[in-house]
Amino acid sequence: MIAIRYFAAYFIFLWMFGHAMASTVIDDDLHAKIDSLQQVIADEQVSDSLMMDAYRHLGWEKRSTNIREALQYTYTALEYAEYLACASCKGTLLANLGNIYWRKGHFEKAFEYLLDARGIAEDIEDQTAYARTLNHLGILYSGQGLHDKALEQYFEAYRVYDALDSVVNTSMVLNNIGLVYYYRGDYEEAEEFHLRSLEIKEDLDDERRNAYSLHNLGLVYKKRGELDKAHDYLEKSRHILADYPETRDLAIVFRSLGKLCLKEEAYAEALNYLNEAKDVFVQVGDMRSIARVLMYLGEVHYAMKAYAIAEDYLKRSLELSKKYQFSSQIKNAYAILSNIMVQRNNYRLAYDYQKKSREIADSIQDRESMQRVVELQMRYERERKATEIDLLQKSNEIAELNLEKQRLFQKMLIIFIILILFILFAIYYRFREAKRTNRMLESQKAEIIDSNNKLKQLNNNLIEEKRRVDELNKKLRESEDHLKAVNKTKDQFFSIISHDLRNPFASIVSFSRILKRDIQDLSREELQELARELDKSVLKINSLLENLLQWSRAQTGNIKFKPEYFELHSLISETISLFLAAARDKNVEIIDNAGDFIVYGDLNMTETIIRNLLSNAIKYSNPGGQVVIASRKLNGFLEVRVEDEGVGIREEDQQKLFRSDSLFTTYGTNDEKGSGLGLLLCKEFVQKQGGSISLESKLDEGTVFRFTIPLEAPDKG
Repeated sequence: MIAIRYFAAYFIFLWMFGHAMASTVIDDDLHAKIDSLQQVIADEQVSDSLMMDAYRHLGWEKRSTNIREALQYTYTALEYAEYLACASCKGTLLANLGNIYWRKGHFEKAFEYLLDARGIAEDIEDQTAYARTLNHLGILYSGQGLHDKALEQYFEAYRVYDALDSVVNTSMVLNNIGLVYYYRGDYEEAEEFHLRSLEIKEDLDDERRNAYSLHNLGLVYKKRGELDKAHDYLEKSRHILADYPETRDLAIVFRSLGKLCLKEEAYAEALNYLNEAKDVFVQVGDMRSIARVLMYLGEVHYAMKAYAIAEDYLKRSLELSKKYQFSSQIKNAYAILSNIMVQRNNYRLAYDYQKKSREIADSIQDRESMQRVVELQMRYERERKATEIDLLQKSNEIAELNLEKQRLFQKMLIIFIILILFILFAIYYRFREAKRTNRMLESQKAEIIDSNNKLKQLNNNLIEEKRRVDELNKKLRESEDHLKAVNKTKDQFFSIISHDLRNPFASIVSFSRILKRDIQDLSREELQELARELDKSVLKINSLLENLLQWSRAQTGNIKFKPEYFELHSLISETISLFLAAARDKNVEIIDNAGDFIVYGDLNMTETIIRNLLSNAIKYSNPGGQVVIASRKLNGFLEVRVEDEGVGIREEDQQKLFRSDSLFTTYGTNDEKGSGLGLLLCKEFVQKQGGSISLESKLDEGTVFRFTIPLEAPDKG
């Protein structure tokens, strides 16, 4: 096995050497671009604006290969931006400095520059620059283990980019959100966001950015224990990045492959990958990554039981992490050193290291609170200054408005006085006319009131008579509808009893006659087989009668709804146990992924719903198939899903399943017969609990039934 791994490592080396030769053209293109920019800054005749852009591009291109030069170029560009009074240029360069200092491991400076850049973006209302700075802040917070703060920045950046319809940047932020969930250990969420990012990048045909998502998915699968899948994704990422000049990105993939080989106990390969990564990080001056790789090398030697070498690597990592305040790496290095001391039986030192690891973990949480306070203070200062300026401007505007208002008031006052005099004259004239008219109307009013009273009395009598007739008609219609429904229900019951009870009872009669006639001649195995078949027939009759009883009680209003809080998983487990024998006879696997949730509903109704859905899933599953029960929270409800890999339901038949005016059923995969009442009961009980039920099905592929149940009692207020 070891020989095979060494051969694989040698093959990878040859493959990488070949791709390094192929990437020479790309390197030449980058060098040509840098040479062109350096010629621009050497030309004294170039304008200040063009000179600033040249320095800015040089700083950005050098960020992954030479951090010291990247800082020099960017600071020079910042001087030009301040001279030109270009606020947007200054904001971009401050954000670039924050990114470069983040790569260098100077988080305090990075944080300071990024906050300044964000403030400028807000002041000039540059949404793209604002979102870009938020993304950089998210990277910074994530690097220091402040995951909640990082997610806050990333989701705000995603909202802005999505509103701007910036697809490339949206995919980048989705990738970064996936990384935070990865660091938090929420690997399902991490996989979801990385896959969304990868889907966008594949649509854009962006191969290089694809490599980032492939790498991150490889890390997720490694954490989930899917090591072969993780290896495939990391190799795909390495294969793409080998053709690009960004050596730091390839070094990150080497580092991840080294960690994966450590998990696979391929220690020689792990050391090779990690040393490759370390050399590149030293070359570009990435102190954080150097400290991390040194810690990983210590982990490999610890796994190889080379404790002295492991301790040396970890102390070198610790020294670098302390110098640049890499809190999470300090915590992890102390934890591994504690394990080494345990192996050496030095329990006092092991305790000291473990204590320091816990102290660093506590300080990370404290730092998050402190940085939040600092950020709020800086934002308050900016907003206070902006408010003062706005107040001065508004004071001047108010003074001007007051003068204009006074002049307008004088004009309006004259017009108002004239209007008042005119209105008073009009009122006096109207008053005289109205008084004369009122005397004439008073006599007519008395006559009209008398006539109205008589008409009202007559109208009230007619309305009361009509109301009585309407009530009688309504009662007659309701009675007619109820009688039709009762009659139809009766016909359905007779149909079910005559068709669906006949076969099980016939089987029972047949088995009892065989037992009566041949019991002395039957072997023990034959008696057991007859007992099993007899039990199946009895269970069919019991299930049918139970559904008939529940249906009749529901239709006649005799079933009471008694909601309460209960644990759904226990109910599902108990119901599954009732069907284990039937599933085993049919070679169907039942998978319970429902999770632990407390719901609010009627326990008996919910048990009936799950029992019928699970019975149908087994009935229509092919031998060797699976039935999965899962759940998730959805808008204040818990959605329960029962999924099978059975025969499926034709689209035209799906419309018949929940109709109360007909009972639709088909035979199961082993010719099991159903009544059609089960799904009607499910719909009745789900709706009674305030939920909904639906299905998705494809013929010959399977069916998914979903229903919802409240998580909390409804608000009675």
